[in-house]
Amino acid sequence: MKQLYLQREIEVPEDLKLTIKDKVVTVEGPKGTLTRSFENVDFDINKKGKKVHIKAYYINKKRKAATLAVVGYINNMIKGTMDGYLFKSKIIFSHFPITVEPDNKKKLVTIKNLYGGRKHIIVPIVGSDTKVSIDKDDVIIKGIDKEAVGQTTANMQEACRLRGKRRKDPETFMDGIWLWHKE
Repeated sequence: MKQLYLQREIEVPEDLKLTIKDKVVTVEGPKGTLTRSFENVDFDINKKGKKVHIKAYYINKKRKAATLAVVGYINNMIKGTMDGYLFKSKIIFSHFPITVEPDNKKKLVTIKNLYGGRKHIIVPIVGSDTKVSIDKDDVIIKGIDKEAVGQTTANMQEACRLRGKRRKDPETFMDGIWLWHKE
């Protein structure tokens, strides 16, 4: 039997201000403000009191996936503006010590001496509110936007990926910056 509609409700905490205008959702909380447009998804969204109602009609696989993705995005926006996100990556090296230098003003992270190379690797920090700091051999990435924090972490990990002659032996060359903890 085919499903005619899909309906979900999202509870909005007391501390948050959530506004919806033409499928553009804005969440304001204690940590900051996030805005996201969902104009490319076919669904109805409205707010009644402290609940957001999302409803999509004539459900097929793609429409169901897109609607549930919108629910996930809004939940991530609520959690981010309430608590924020924190990802920790470990700096691992066996012989040549890697140096990581974040510059939050220029929105760049510089990785030096990877595999003993002279070339510095420059990685962009995604998002306006994402901050990167160093604590001994940990790289701490904080922010309220889950996508920006995750993409910054992934960019650093991808920059340290094995290339050239080292890609054939990943067990010997494990140097890099690798994600180990999410909060």
